[in-house]
Amino acid sequence: MKSMTGYGRADGTVAGREVTVEVRCYNHRFKDVRVKLPRGWTALEVPVENLARGWVGRGRVECFVRAASGSPGVGKPNLDLECAREYLQAYKDLAKEMGSSEEPALTLVARSEGVVIFREDLDNADQAWEELETLIDRALLAADQMRMAEGRELAKEIDIRLAEADRIRGEIEAQVPGEQKVIAERMADRVRTLAGKVGVTEDRLTQEVAVLGERMDVTEELARLSSHVIQFGKLFQKDEPVGRELDFLLQEMNREANTLSAKIHSASVVALAVSLKAEIEKMREQIQNVE
Repeated sequence: MKSMTGYGRADGTVAGREVTVEVRCYNHRFKDVRVKLPRGWTALEVPVENLARGWVGRGRVECFVRAASGSPGVGKPNLDLECAREYLQAYKDLAKEMGSSEEPALTLVARSEGVVIFREDLDNADQAWEELETLIDRALLAADQMRMAEGRELAKEIDIRLAEADRIRGEIEAQVPGEQKVIAERMADRVRTLAGKVGVTEDRLTQEVAVLGERMDVTEELARLSSHVIQFGKLFQKDEPVGRELDFLLQEMNREANTLSAKIHSASVVALAVSLKAEIEKMREQIQNVE
């Protein structure tokens, strides 16, 4: 089991430049990969994204690749002189129209769009990718190790909650027969009292109590809860992402708990069902962070 949150970093050299790779993983319902590379490295964006996608089943992954300040040639600027002359003339014309004798500042021209552009700076993209791939793998591995460590802690916490939920289920199962008998007897007494003047045969009364017993039967709900607990344990052993499956099982467990409290109108059983739902909700909070 892995958490969806983690962080990894790797430092090295790519195409003769000092580079830092950072990988940050966050919770997300789906798989979402974001990549940010140094200016001029757009040729490597798709390979980086594909590599990061292969490491996660779901969650958001942000991969930042930064070239150290002062590294030679990173994003070398190119000057478009023709574009600069056009901007300069346009600013002079504007000053003339506005009745100003002020000369356009050089910094204004330089900051104008298209005057200074950054060219692709990877002379050998294939070699650069081989070097960058190694760094990204290292950063992803570090993040993955953090995710696994947190996943182990999540598994421990969920396992405790699951054991408590199963204990409560067992207590409900033990109490249900007695509670059903008490409720049935209480209803039978009420029927005898209300129908005393009209007259109700014992056979008819037995039939009505049997129907009531069927309505209060929670054998299937308890069996399904037990089955869900077993499935939980099996999913814990898988090496693949299980967060969505666990979340689905918890929804089903919550539905069974609701049915239990609806069928058995006993204060003690309802209280246990509420406790069961509370444990399920605690597990769901943890599961939101499971890949």
